[in-house]
Amino acid sequence: MSLTTLAQAQPLMIAHAGGGINGQNYSNSIEALDLNYTKGFRYFEMDFSWTSDGELVCLHDWKKRFKKVFGFKTKQPLTLKEFQHLLDNTKGLHPCTLETFASWLLKHKDVKIITDVKYDNIRAINKIIAQHPKIQAQLIPQFYQPEEYPILKDMGFDELIWILYQYEGSLKSVARHVESMNLLALSMRTSQAKKKTIQDIQKNGVNLFVYTINKENKVKKLVNKHFISGIYTDFLPANVSTHN
Repeated sequence: MSLTTLAQAQPLMIAHAGGGINGQNYSNSIEALDLNYTKGFRYFEMDFSWTSDGELVCLHDWKKRFKKVFGFKTKQPLTLKEFQHLLDNTKGLHPCTLETFASWLLKHKDVKIITDVKYDNIRAINKIIAQHPKIQAQLIPQFYQPEEYPILKDMGFDELIWILYQYEGSLKSVARHVESMNLLALSMRTSQAKKKTIQDIQKNGVNLFVYTINKENKVKKLVNKHFISGIYTDFLPANVSTHN
């Protein structure tokens, strides 16, 4: 089923940062993946951050979200060994390392992961598929600047999402760039999705995804009025009725 067809029945629901667990968001944890998989999610967005020694872990950032998950602040990114030691000694949630992430994904072949890497995105995607080539088909990279699109296509990715939060160009320039792209979706804040330029892009056949929505009545309005195809969510169910 194409996403266009899917959106006519219901939007694609994407578990944001692995999905919420015990009322907590942004955990990017194995526990969140397990829980939300059992709830029916098959599309997950996951954050990746660089350790101080150039490795990747599933973490939104080393400041606010690190403290939210682990309960204390760190002045700088940890090394991978330090991060692993922290995981080994925590009784709470366990954010993924690249190893545990790839292992989980290989055990859940029906899952797709939408990647979110704030810095050095291309280097990160290269690193992930170099170390774990078997999971490439399950990855949907998000990219931030139009120049990244052909690089990711050359790396062998057929499904790509352009997420707009780092892009500083105009919405009209987005429309121009999109004309030469074959995207799975264009992703953005809800305020952007309502703009006429973006709505015109949607009318030309481009799927629109929005983040992060946790109220069902908002989903209904976004789908029925603004023709949104995908919703990133922390706490909504994997299936949300959009009928009025």
